[in-house]
Amino acid sequence: MTRCWLCILWFFCTSFSIDAWAETLGLRFIVDRSLGQTESQQQTVRARLTSNVAEMNGFFTNSAINLAAEIVQVEFARIENIDALAILEGMSHERGGFEHLFAEADEYGADYTFAIVGKLMLRGKRGCGRAYAVNQTVAEISSSRRALAVIDIACGAHTMAHELGHLMGLNHGEMVDTCQPGMGHKTAIAPYANGYAEGGCDGKPGSGKFGTIMVGGWMKAINGDGHSSLRLFSNPRIRDTRCGSSGICGSPQTGDAARTLNENATYYATHEEPDVHVLPYGSKALAHCILQKYKGHEIKELEELDCSNTAVDRLDGVEYLTSLKRIYLKNNHITDFSPLGKLSSDTVELLDLSKNALASCPSVAVLIHKFGNKVTPPSHCIDPSNNPQEPEDTPNL
Repeated sequence: MTRCWLCILWFFCTSFSIDAWAETLGLRFIVDRSLGQTESQQQTVRARLTSNVAEMNGFFTNSAINLAAEIVQVEFARIENIDALAILEGMSHERGGFEHLFAEADEYGADYTFAIVGKLMLRGKRGCGRAYAVNQTVAEISSSRRALAVIDIACGAHTMAHELGHLMGLNHGEMVDTCQPGMGHKTAIAPYANGYAEGGCDGKPGSGKFGTIMVGGWMKAINGDGHSSLRLFSNPRIRDTRCGSSGICGSPQTGDAARTLNENATYYATHEEPDVHVLPYGSKALAHCILQKYKGHEIKELEELDCSNTAVDRLDGVEYLTSLKRIYLKNNHITDFSPLGKLSSDTVELLDLSKNALASCPSVAVLIHKFGNKVTPPSHCIDPSNNPQEPEDTPNL
């Protein structure tokens, strides 16, 4: 599902653009309140998360992957633990700062939920991140209850992409399994759904050693300093001078994460659909009407919108309500009706725009051209031939 309209709340004005062709992942972040005790701190955290998500989208683009991500909510709450496994346990059971997690994910249309903490611990040591699981079936990668991860605020887009990769069925790969055998590093949704690396297990930096995103922190076992992890998902169709002596960044048999992500893109992006009341609307009156009358309705459920007599002056955002059949907007202060023109003529059955005295008749004319007699226009936009346009002055004869 392509969902560029999910840039809600303050992200509506500050979020990055997303390619229209990409399947879009909705990300929700629950941040430990200690990281955002003041409004200034919260703004800093939001800006950092926005930057990380934008950088991660660059990884998808550079890896030739048909995915992009956007933030649908950032919430600050008291997270009662810093141990990664305990946090994931709390998330899955909706406790320890994660109460109502799945209901709110459904409300905001979050496909994936990340906990963000400081000084994350993993098995008694500082860690960067942990995913709930390496999901290995379509049912698992399509489940909101398995789409959970935790990352340290100090770690960036690479960690976010790596943990998200696990939730989408990717694993560390052959080289990591060679260096750390018997730990399931190759168990993934497909045999080729792994990271790719070249090198040895001596932990010593060497020319030509590298690993892709899913190799992650295991580069320390391969290359000592851990600094040769490329910001790229394995893709044997990509050539890069940093990818070893061959310049090939993957293996068709064992390391083609890009293929996996493209094959399953639709499943990743359809966990949840947002409720209509959390979408961004250009009019406070329209947003209030929808909140009061239609809270809890998903887009696919809302077939009738009645916001007549509610002082609506702008319709920006109504174009996201793509299941609407009957729309009542009479007796408002609307000037521009063009957002309605983005709805499908095959779906819409009725548009009541009457008694909008400020209406721009050209914008009404466009709707009548598209929807025909389904439109009831404002009276001042009706001429004797039933074409909505500003009436011309008729000279006295």
